[in-house]
Amino acid sequence: MYSNAIWIMLEKSVNIIGLIYINSLMAKYIGPDNFGKINIATSLFIFVQTLSWFGGQNIIFKRMSERARSGISLAMHTQNQRRFFFLISSSAVLTYLYFFTDLTVFIFGVANCIATYYIVMDFFSIYNNTQLKSKINTITNVIGLSLALMARFYISHFELPIYYLTIPIIIIPLVPYVMRLVYFRQTTAVNESSKGAVMYNRHMLYTGGALILSSISADIYTQISSIFLAKMISYSNLGIYSVALTIGGAWSFIVLALITSFFSKIYNEKNQPAVDELLIKINRIVILLSLVVLGGFYLFGDDFIHLLYGNKYMGSAEIIPIIIIGTMFSSLGTICYRYMIKESGYNYLAKKMFLCCVLTVPFSWLMIRTFGINGAAYCFLIVEILSCTLLNYFFKNKTIIKMHLNIFKMR
Repeated sequence: MYSNAIWIMLEKSVNIIGLIYINSLMAKYIGPDNFGKINIATSLFIFVQTLSWFGGQNIIFKRMSERARSGISLAMHTQNQRRFFFLISSSAVLTYLYFFTDLTVFIFGVANCIATYYIVMDFFSIYNNTQLKSKINTITNVIGLSLALMARFYISHFELPIYYLTIPIIIIPLVPYVMRLVYFRQTTAVNESSKGAVMYNRHMLYTGGALILSSISADIYTQISSIFLAKMISYSNLGIYSVALTIGGAWSFIVLALITSFFSKIYNEKNQPAVDELLIKINRIVILLSLVVLGGFYLFGDDFIHLLYGNKYMGSAEIIPIIIIGTMFSSLGTICYRYMIKESGYNYLAKKMFLCCVLTVPFSWLMIRTFGINGAAYCFLIVEILSCTLLNYFFKNKTIIKMHLNIFKMR
């Protein structure tokens, strides 16, 4: 389990470190305004990705962890279903971008559309994680990222037209997808029969239908501030806010890797005391790492931003500590979310996330209108705290609040 987590962390660390460095070159080159335009296109296609998966990521992850062959069949037989949802949702977003934004945003929307397709089709990365083969994900992602980083460096260094930056956006998911597809076909025996396809698609629609509302609600409450900043304030403010989100949340790859590996074991564990012990351990790790990151930023944060992004982005330094704390609660909330999946709490999650979304939209609008970019950061923090704690505490005999209380008990 820990070996697999290390490979996941290695993969994510290369991604994060590389992207922060190259994005900083790109951000300096194009300025906060254009950087904000790129990020608004990315934000909108996060919704497309969620709608296309239709809650399938966690369902497939759970099934593959429990029964690998059945999980593969579920993933393969529901590919066309995901293609259909992708076609409908991406067409809607591209239509909106074409008629209501400028050419730059639309072109980056097209690039994100192509990239999102390969992300949605790539169930192989889920399979590798559940079968403790994250080494494959690491190698393929590093190759794809390296090619994309070289392209971004070349474009930024030689100051080529901004539209060339669409190329690495597509490379990042395309190259790993192709390599993982080839590896999967060469190493995994699968049943290509269409038998059971109707049953699998019906199961995904039914189970995913309970999750999609919670997933899309999560996207709304995490992305709505970016959309409001672009529309109510400026693309420049969105560019600065995006830098804060990138730096303030960059460290989360460590805990998300650990969470993924812990839950591959938790989903298989039948002994409840053993499950409780694993949950306490991963929660404590998240809190400890958060405090270390927060301390590190207070010591070196200003110099780090000035060195990588320059003076135009120094406004992000004020809100990054808020983002770090919010990211901690977001990571703790991910533990709660995955545990609820284990307990089949799909309906509760749907209701909870919908409520969270309903609260967030007007709250985000009010905070940004009143406090600008600082309001967006505090909205992120407050919503993540509520989502992790109060809104989870009514689940199944107060299971989540008991888990949180156990974190602080000495054993």
